Amino acid sequence: MPDLNSTERRGVGKQFTQETANEVGVQLSDYNPDLRSRDAGKVGGRITQKLVSAGKNQMGIK
Repeated sequence: MPDLNSTERRGVGKQFTQETANEVGVQLSDYNPDLRSRDAGKVGGRITQKLVSAGKNQMGIK
């Protein structure tokens, strides 16, 4: 069984989140007390869109 908490997997997730934040114009850092809820929502919403789209593509749904 693969180790889902490995450093390598966490790095991939962090990179994915950073790339998505850049797409929606949000500056992320390890600690950002100035991050607004609206900006965090933009990032989370876009990540959800990407994951749903990837899942649909895998299932052959458009």
